[in-house]
Amino acid sequence: MELNIAIVDDTLSDVLRLESFVKNWFSDFSREHTLCGITSYSNGEEILRNFQPKMFQIIFMDIIMNKINGVETAKQLRSQDTELLIVFTTTSREYAIDAFPVHPFDYVLKPYWQKDVSKVLNEALRVLTANDPVITIKASNSEYKIPMRLIISAVSRDHKVEINLTDGRCLYAKATFMEIEKLFAGDSRFLLCNRGVIVNMSQISAQEKGVFIMKNGTHYPIRVNGQAKILAEFSQYLIINMRAECLKEG
Repeated sequence: MELNIAIVDDTLSDVLRLESFVKNWFSDFSREHTLCGITSYSNGEEILRNFQPKMFQIIFMDIIMNKINGVETAKQLRSQDTELLIVFTTTSREYAIDAFPVHPFDYVLKPYWQKDVSKVLNEALRVLTANDPVITIKASNSEYKIPMRLIISAVSRDHKVEINLTDGRCLYAKATFMEIEKLFAGDSRFLLCNRGVIVNMSQISAQEKGVFIMKNGTHYPIRVNGQAKILAEFSQYLIINMRAECLKEG
């Protein structure tokens, strides 16, 4: 899994110590998880100015800071991203009571220690990957574990299967299309839209004139024979996901 982590703390020495422990943890899990980056902010105002939903998966938030405190900052972040894992950092557990309404994921006491940071990250990854199924693809003499949410499409080409990913990569799987199709079986996001073409419906930005237009700009034609059934399945997927989003917001 690829992760972006933020640290919000007005004490530089604490930031540097926490950064080192986070990097140490990822170095032990480099084959399974990737640390895309650690971004540090010296106060709540700074992260609120720059924050976008889904920008981070985990934020370590100091509770006691000058100006706007960590609890108030977390409230505003939570209103923008309900899935964000907020880990409060504090010198005393008594401050944690004030943070309870924000629904924090966990707490870490200062001064930081590797075992405490590792424990939080282990649990965070368990939660983050619980609903993120992974498939294993053999390509270019290597084995890749790919979260299915990152797959845009699988296309049969020249006796191989081209796996297109959201990060721009293209892997050529050493497998038959039927074998790849079986890996996607049971995941409602994936739809066989044409002979030798499977698309991730969560990556479709539009459908027009018998073509699926993906978020990365790629076009995939919908087969004529059975087109009504394919479009009905796509419509049902959209309805179910719109309903789920409404429940989240509610």
